[in-house]
Parts: sequence; structure tokens; C-alpha cells
Amino acid sequence: MGFKCIVLVREVWDTRDLVGDFATAEGALNTVRLTTRFQPEDLNALEMALKIKDEHGGAVAALAIGQPQEVDVLRECLYRGADEVIRLPGDPLAFEDVPTRATRIAAAVAKSGGSDLLLCGLDVVEGENAQLGIHVAHLLDLPHANYVDRIESLGDGAVTCVRAIEGGYETVRLPLPCALLVGVALLKEDPRAPRSAKARLKLQHKKTPIPEWGEAELPGVSQSLAPQVVILNHVPVPQRQIQSRRVEGADEKGLASIIEELRGADR
Repeated sequence: MGFKCIVLVREVWDTRDLVGDFATAEGALNTVRLTTRFQPEDLNALEMALKIKDEHGGAVAALAIGQPQEVDVLRECLYRGADEVIRLPGDPLAFEDVPTRATRIAAAVAKSGGSDLLLCGLDVVEGENAQLGIHVAHLLDLPHANYVDRIESLGDGAVTCVRAIEGGYETVRLPLPCALLVGVALLKEDPRAPRSAKARLKLQHKKTPIPEWGEAELPGVSQSLAPQVVILNHVPVPQRQIQSRRVEGADEKGLASIIEELRGADR
């Protein structure tokens, strides 16, 4: 029979290893110095969907908002084995409150006929709120599980999965259809660790047209997308200035002086 999986994927700012002036004077992210990447946890969600297809059959579709800036995440999904991709209107890197973005995605999922499993990465650097998947699930009236680590079983109208909780893990069972919010995979042997793009699929899909759904496909949605949360200003956190002093290991007096200073600081 197989299962239909829909994966929400995002292009995000690559904020790894930021040094120097990574914020503007107003406190906003200095995007001129940044590149983008495929949101890592969305890649983990895509891998989970592809594994379901490998083991049970079915199809994998991916949805993304906006035209790519540097990384076309939808084409990357095709390169890894997704069967269908759809681009929705909007700017993937602009600030947009979660309910606004979730409304657009939920309308697209509904138009596509829904799915057995809706998957997405848990967190994203632009907001660090881990709420997009929850909002979409709520709008579609889907039960959901957060911090999903792996799927134990799938069938008989339900999915059993293991999710991370504070201090350990718990096993939960959800009826289908449902939404799974997937956490990050840190180890290569993790079952969520993403597969590489395949050369054969790159050649096959290098120029594959990607459908774009706008007002014609999602009538009335654009009128309801006025942001509910508007950023009025940014207040940067002052950078902490740390003074350091180097003392050679052979300088016993210097070392003794530093020890005394540290003891005095504790008093």
C-alpha cells in the first residue's frame, strides 16, 4: 500500500562559526556576511521520509517557501529521492511570523490531498521557537510528536516512534495521519543522518521544472497572510570585553600573583 509523506524544507542562514561583526548597529543579523544552507533538521526529516518510502513504499513530496537564494532545497530533495516538490510564495529568508507561514503551508498540504505523515525539522535559526510544525499540525487538526528520534513501527493506521524528553526517551503511538517534528542527528550512524545526493538523480533533475503554487492554486490565502507579529526594533546585547594576561609557565612569581588575584575575586 505504501505511505504518503510530505516534508517541509527550508533554506536558512548559515550562522555556524560566526565571528566579528555579525550584527548590525541596530542589532539585526548582518546577512551580508552570511551564506545559506539546507536547514539540517529538515534534512533529517527528509531522510526519515525517504526511509519510510524505502521500507514501505509510497511517495515523498517536499514543500518550501520562496525562490532560493543560494541553496535550492527543493532540487536537493529531488537529488535525494523525493518524488514531488512544490514551491510556495514568499521569501524563505525574510522574517515572517509562524502563524502566517503555517497558514500558507497548511493550505498547500490540504490542496495536495494531505498525507499519512507530515514531517519537518524541529528548530530553525531564524526564530529558535520550534513552533512551525506545531502550528501546521494544529491548522490541519493532526496529532503530533516533537523531538522524534526514530520510528519503531508503522502500520495498522498508526505510527510508533521514540522521542527525546528531558532526562531520556519515551515511546509514543499516534494515529495516522499525523505530524512528526524531527530533531537533529549528530552522529553518522544515526538513522536520521541524511543520505548524499545521487549523481544519477542530479543528472535527471538538474533542469526539472519545479511547480509554483500562488493565488490561483491557493485562492484567498494571500489575503489572510498579514503578519500578526511585527518587529519594531532590535536591541543588541553588548559584547562582553574580556581582558587576558599571559604568564609563562616558568614565571613562578607571575603565577603566584594570578592565584592571589583569583582568590581575592572569590572573597
